[in-house]
Amino acid sequence: MAEIIRQIPKFLILDDSKSLRQQLLKIEIAGRTSYQSEKGEVTLESATKFAKMLISRGHESVLEHTSISVKFLDNSIGMMRELNRHRIASVTEESTRYVDNSELKFIFPRYKEIEERINLTDGSGEISIEKMVNTMEIYYRSLRKAGWSPEEARSFLPLGLNSEEVFTANWREWRHVFELRTARAAHFEIRSTMVEVLNTFKEIIPGVFDDFERSGVDKNGYPYYEKRIK
Repeated sequence: MAEIIRQIPKFLILDDSKSLRQQLLKIEIAGRTSYQSEKGEVTLESATKFAKMLISRGHESVLEHTSISVKFLDNSIGMMRELNRHRIASVTEESTRYVDNSELKFIFPRYKEIEERINLTDGSGEISIEKMVNTMEIYYRSLRKAGWSPEEARSFLPLGLNSEEVFTANWREWRHVFELRTARAAHFEIRSTMVEVLNTFKEIIPGVFDDFERSGVDKNGYPYYEKRIK
């Protein structure tokens, strides 16, 4: 039987907090090298203040001397395709070419009812969400049993199928990701996930992501953020 999972943001930060805060020091060292304005010892406090100053002035290229990796769990292929459109990043995603998906797992919108029944457009009646996804699993299993390889049978897998991915980017690119993917216009799944990633980054890395603020919630109760303009 196919498994239906309500969409809940799930991810792991693959870098420890101490090493991430240490990267703040590189930002100040690199920035002061540009202006030849070294002022002695660089501390977490001075580096945080320096990074906030750079961001407020739009000098974000210095943030590219950093990186952070996140593993995304139990998100849909559709969400991963949204995320993978960001070019300045390293991406390693679960492969549907090599992984046998004979036991399908589907990511379901939180605001929809799994028990909902859908009228079929051919007039043959209605079908439950559960039966619909189980039918997809039967089709996939049948193709595999008929001798189709995973890379051949995957042509019939839906975007709602569960996937995992490791995504690595520098902090400037992460800011770009948050600007687009926590905004009200972003797709609900990637927005709800990126809002949680953003809030985690705020806790771990002082100063760099503080200008992103919650602006409200959409009609389904999903929050959205905006970058504060100074």
